[in-house]
Amino acid sequence: MSGPGDRPPSAEDAGNGGALPTLGVIVAAVLLGSAGLFVILAEATAQTAAFLRCWIAVLVLAPLAYRELRRFGRLPAKAVLLAAVSGAALGLDYVLWAQSVLDAGLGVSTVLISVQVIVFPALVWVFGGSRPGWLFIGCIPIMIVGMLLTGGVFGADAAAANPTRGAIFGILSGILYGVYIFGIHQCRRLAPRFVIAPVEVGTIAAGVMTAIAGIGLGGLDFDLGWDGWAWMLALAVCGQALSWVLLSMSSPLVPVPRTAALMLLQPLSAVVLGSFIAGERLQPAQWIGAVLVAAIVWVVGGGPEALRKRR
Repeated sequence: MSGPGDRPPSAEDAGNGGALPTLGVIVAAVLLGSAGLFVILAEATAQTAAFLRCWIAVLVLAPLAYRELRRFGRLPAKAVLLAAVSGAALGLDYVLWAQSVLDAGLGVSTVLISVQVIVFPALVWVFGGSRPGWLFIGCIPIMIVGMLLTGGVFGADAAAANPTRGAIFGILSGILYGVYIFGIHQCRRLAPRFVIAPVEVGTIAAGVMTAIAGIGLGGLDFDLGWDGWAWMLALAVCGQALSWVLLSMSSPLVPVPRTAALMLLQPLSAVVLGSFIAGERLQPAQWIGAVLVAAIVWVVGGGPEALRKRR
C-alpha cells in the first residue's frame, strides 16, 4: 500500500505552504545568477571555471548524496539515466555559455540562456501532458522583450569579440539549460524521496562533459591564487550545489509556469549584481527590461492572486 511519500510531489501537495517552495526557487535563481560574477572575480578561464564549479560541487554533495542513498536505497535506474543525460546537457550548456560570455559579454549571454523559460514548460507539456495556462503563454512575448532589454541586446557592446556567435551559443545553452531543469524536475517525479542524489549524478555527468571540453579547448589552468580559488569555491557551493538542490526540492511543489517565470530572476540578478559589485553600468533600456522581468515574475508567480486573498 502506497503512502504520500511514495508518489511524486506536486504543486497541489504544497497547499497553503506553497510560499516556502516558491522562496526556494527564488533563492536558487538568484544564486545561479551570481555565477557569472564569481567567474569574473576568480579571473578563471571559461573552461576552468566550468570544470571547477562542477567537480568542487561533486565533492560537496558526495557525503549528502551518500547519506540519502543509505537512507532510501538505490536511485531508480530511470532516474539515474535521466539525471546523467540532463547533466551532460548542463555540462555542454556551461561550455557554450562560457564561450558566449567571451564572445558577447556577461549581460547578453546570461539573458539569452533564459530561453529556458520557454523550453522547460514546453518539455513538460510534450512529455508530461501539462499545458501551461493562457496567462503564461500570453506573457511569453513580454518575457522575451524583457530578457533582451535586460541583457542589453538592443545595445550591443562595440568591444564584443563575436556578438553573432555569442548570441547563437547563448540561445543553444539556454535550450540545454531548459533540458537540465526538466530532467531534475522529472527525477523528483520518478524518485520523489531523492533530492540530492539526482543532482550529484547530474553534476558528475556535467563535470565529465566540461573535462572533455576543457581538454579540447586548450587545457585547464588551476593557477588562480588564493582569491581565485575562494571565488571558485563560492561558485561551486552557491552557484552550483546549493542552487540546484534548492531547485530540486522546490520545483515539483511549484506550478511549472511559475517556476519558469521565477527563473527569470537569474538574468535579472546577474545584471543587478554586475552593476553593484562589478561596476557595470545599466543603460536605461536595461532598467526597463528589469522592470518588465520583475512584473512578469510577479504576475505569473501569483502576485495578483495573493493580493485578492489578502482582501
